Amino acid sequence: MNATSFPVRNNHGVAVRRYGIVIALLVLVAALGIASPHFFRPTNFANILAQWAPVGIMSVGTTYVILAGGFDLSVAAGFAFCAVVAAALAHSGVPAGVAFLAAIAAGVVIGLVNALLVVTIGINAFVATLATGFILNSLPYLIVPSPFIEVDQPGFDTLGTGVWLGIPYPGWILIGFLIVFGTVLARTQYGHFLYAVGGNAEISRLFGIPVDLVGASTYIFSGFCVGVAASLATSQLSYSASDQDPALVFDVIVAVVVGGTSLSGGVGSMWQTAVGLAILAVLQNGLNLMDVSNFYQYIVKGLLILGAVSLGVWVRWVSGQRVWRARSLVRRVALIANVVRVRA
Repeated sequence: MNATSFPVRNNHGVAVRRYGIVIALLVLVAALGIASPHFFRPTNFANILAQWAPVGIMSVGTTYVILAGGFDLSVAAGFAFCAVVAAALAHSGVPAGVAFLAAIAAGVVIGLVNALLVVTIGINAFVATLATGFILNSLPYLIVPSPFIEVDQPGFDTLGTGVWLGIPYPGWILIGFLIVFGTVLARTQYGHFLYAVGGNAEISRLFGIPVDLVGASTYIFSGFCVGVAASLATSQLSYSASDQDPALVFDVIVAVVVGGTSLSGGVGSMWQTAVGLAILAVLQNGLNLMDVSNFYQYIVKGLLILGAVSLGVWVRWVSGQRVWRARSLVRRVALIANVVRVRA
């Protein structure tokens, strides 16, 4: 056995990276439960699910994009645009179901455009999706007289405010997205392809994996998730405005990164994104219950991103150090063995 083939395990580093966020979530929940007597009420958890379902659904799509080595900065602007599409159609008398389908279709088109720019043309993902976001921020002002659109159609709010078994419909939809697309990611050939492409696109191409098709599909899927999230949010609020949540993209990225998905691609999982989303959701909910200013909440989110990324860098550094030490030890053992063999 040579040095390069020596199996090296870094169980501690892997455990910290994969399960440290679970411990962090449990500690956070316990602390917030002590700090606020209202935190553990069932109605509060139902409100958290309903409020964060749109962000969570978009986080599912963003997880796919980042795992494949891409990035999407247009989710907030796409969300607002799709919300305007749904509200404008419903306001004009179109049935709610058709309006929601149109919003989802608009999201898919946005994903197709991003895929064309990033994968087909080859524009840097940050630049392309940032430009798409700027365009989408302006479109609502060009297609409707006012981006603030109220909807009073009967039944329009059912999707966003309905409850089944004590859990809001948006919460059930979020749970379904996490389970279904988490299973696709972990158990299907497409999921394996996605990890491979994010880990090393060139080697994946040499092994016959359709790298461009896999990468493009993640942007399309992300657009689909944006359309679904916008439909839920518009149904919840019964109105839409193109600037209703300009910081939404940061919540989505924070949920994915805090969960442990590597920004360089190829590392992460859906259950980790779910835990990252839970950390962000319960933290903001607890801070709201304690009347903490939004400005301090943004500071906390920034620190969360820095902490999550720093942890990932530290784990990779520790892993690299242990691999280097193990391989050095193997080389020394092999050298001693060769010397002994020669003397014998």
